[in-house]
Amino acid sequence: MSLQADEVDLTLLRTLREDGRASISALARDLHLSRSAVHQRLNALVESRALLGFTPIVDPTKLGVGVAAFVLVSAGPGSRLEMEPLTEQLLGLPHVEYAALVTGDHDVLLLVRVSDLDELRRFLLDDLTAITGMRGTLTLLVLDEVIRRPFLLPGE
Repeated sequence: MSLQADEVDLTLLRTLREDGRASISALARDLHLSRSAVHQRLNALVESRALLGFTPIVDPTKLGVGVAAFVLVSAGPGSRLEMEPLTEQLLGLPHVEYAALVTGDHDVLLLVRVSDLDELRRFLLDDLTAITGMRGTLTLLVLDEVIRRPFLLPGE
């Protein structure tokens, strides 16, 4: 089921992005709608799967995982990472916040968060090398996160 989001839906999502704990009453007041209309719009966004949930945004440094790195994983020449087993293996890895299959010289992009460089080293040398078909990695240590948005809306 898809949803044709209008400007009111987009404003509703922008408001939730700023304050995911906003009450239906507050949303209705801010959007100049009835509580019932806001509730219906939220239900439509959820049913269409345009809105997948209400998740807290955390500061990783406050939780002890302040070291972030992007890790590019390559299958290497002549080998191939099988997608379904690869996905299962990626789901089993610790410290991975985000994983995507990508184009280019590498096959997978991981965002990894760990407590310190020793933990990153253990991840790279122990956990990641267990991936079947993996031939190499390129690790980019994140010095500072300049932009970190939970999602973008059309036109942003």
